[in-house]
Amino acid sequence: MRYATTSILLVILALMTGVTARAQSDAGESVNVQQCFSLVGTSDYYFGEIGLNETVEHTFVFQNNCSETVEIGSVRASCGCTAAMLSEKVIAPGGEAKIQVKFTPPRGSRGKVSKTVSLYMKDEQRPHTVIRFSAKILTNLDVQPQYIQLMGAEVGKAITGKATVRNTSDERITVEGIAINMTSYVDTAGNGQNVAIPLRSPVVTPTQMVLDPGQSGEINVSVTPEYKGQVNGAVRLHAGTEESMIQVFGVVREGAAKSFQRSESKSGTINLGGQR
Repeated sequence: MRYATTSILLVILALMTGVTARAQSDAGESVNVQQCFSLVGTSDYYFGEIGLNETVEHTFVFQNNCSETVEIGSVRASCGCTAAMLSEKVIAPGGEAKIQVKFTPPRGSRGKVSKTVSLYMKDEQRPHTVIRFSAKILTNLDVQPQYIQLMGAEVGKAITGKATVRNTSDERITVEGIAINMTSYVDTAGNGQNVAIPLRSPVVTPTQMVLDPGQSGEINVSVTPEYKGQVNGAVRLHAGTEESMIQVFGVVREGAAKSFQRSESKSGTINLGGQR
C-alpha cells in the first residue's frame, strides 16, 4: 500500500511539473511577441540646450518584427508640457508605428529637465516601452536658492529669508512683477481635514530690479504665519517673456521659547529661523 501511495504522488508531481513547464513556455512566447515589437534606436533621447519658450520635437519609430499583427492601446505623457502623437495603432508584420513627441518647458523650468512617454499595448496594464527624454533649459536669470524652507516658523512670529538673482545674459534685463503668494493649510474643524486659507502677511522686496550682464540682485521675503499647520507658496518674477519661481514652504507651530539659527544646506535650500 505504501508503494502504491508513493507511485500516485510521483504521478501527480510529474503532471504538475508538466503543467508548470507549459505555463512558463506560454509566458515565454508571450514575452517574445512583445520583444519582437520594439523601438528602433535609443529610448533615452537628449534634446540638448533649449530656450525656456522653445518647443522641440522628435519622432520615435517602433518596428513590428513579429509574425503577427500587433495593436497599441495608448501612449501617455508624464507631463502636460509634452504632446505625444501616435501614427497608428494596428501594425502588420514588418510595419512601423511612429510617436511624435513635442516638448515645451513648463514655466519656471531651468537646468536639466527629464520627462517620459509610455507606450501600452492593447489590454495591457503595464507599459510595453517607456521613452525617456531630457533637455537643458537655458534661462537669462539664475536664481539661488530654488527653495526656501521655513524652519522653526511660529504663529504670529515674523520669519525672513532671501534669494539671489543673477543676470546670465549678455544684455541688461529688467526683472519685474516680483510677487509672493502663500497659502496656509489648517485643520480648522479638528477633524484631520485641512482647508486652504490664503496667507495675508507675506511681503517680498523689491518688486522690480534692473540688472546688467553678470550683475546680481537680492530678493527678500518676510512671512508672519497666522495659523498652526503647513504653509506653501512661491515667489514669482518676470524678465520679458521669461518667468522664474522660488518655492517657499514650511510647518508652523504655536509659541516657542527656543531660539533657532538660520542655516544653509549643501543642497542649496535655505533654512529660515528667527530668534526672540
